[in-house]
Amino acid sequence: MPSTMHSQISLHHFVDELTLGLLPLAVSRKSIIINQIDRNLQVGSDENMLAYVLWNLLDRAVNSTQNECIHIESVTEGDTTLIRVRNAGTYFYRTVCHGFRQVQYAAEKLGGTISIDYTGNTSTTIALTIRNAA
Repeated sequence: MPSTMHSQISLHHFVDELTLGLLPLAVSRKSIIINQIDRNLQVGSDENMLAYVLWNLLDRAVNSTQNECIHIESVTEGDTTLIRVRNAGTYFYRTVCHGFRQVQYAAEKLGGTISIDYTGNTSTTIALTIRNAA
């Protein structure tokens, strides 16, 4: 299927596949990744573009985290889905500045946005908000 086509993606399964590649790094950093995305959630999206954005967010979260439990969760409200990566580490801001514009651009191509909520010195939450395709 061409990358410009939108297909229905099981988001939980999709995130499971993405995090498999990050497990060795997470283990070496004594962190764990927990997929708390609704198992029934389907999103209509460009699979390659979504993989690029989520991989970058997760990879940066794991790289900026040590001895943490990283949670990936979803919230659906109306025609939008919010995908949150919580406990991304206090150093996430430092890793964002390197090439992050490309990730933001890819999110925009999906019709979405990326937001970052930094809570003092305790944690960072990154959120990708995308519109659900009809």
